[in-house]
Amino acid sequence: MADRDLIDGLIATYRDLNARVRPLPEDRLRMAGKEGSVRDVVAHLRDDELRFSQALKNAITGIPTADVFGEDMAVVGTESSDDSTATILAQFGTARESTLAMLRSLPPAEWDTQIDGTRSVRSRIERLNENDRQHMERIVGLLGSPA
Repeated sequence: MADRDLIDGLIATYRDLNARVRPLPEDRLRMAGKEGSVRDVVAHLRDDELRFSQALKNAITGIPTADVFGEDMAVVGTESSDDSTATILAQFGTARESTLAMLRSLPPAEWDTQIDGTRSVRSRIERLNENDRQHMERIVGLLGSPA
């Protein structure tokens, strides 16, 4: 997949989330099914994006992040169960824009550089796009609407 296509995929997720989720009433977004609620999925996307964006920053700058977040700990630090889905979506959007800004500034040759000796930036972005796709499928399923 070309670099531009990967970036476009990341942008499309945020646009799709806004189109599908933002107009819906909060009580509908909090309705839980077997797979959780739409709000839960959006929160998971936000958490994934925040971790990804920070890891990308660390890889690009070489400056490690302090180990202050655990899997079960708050990622943003201010979130609560009272946050609206719109708030969580905005937090996702801010983190996604940070990721996009870093990717846009990355020289083409560095897209194939391995991070931590494992996967390239390109490979990690492909994986992030796949993660987005899977979460969007869950949202579509929870909403009961066509993709």
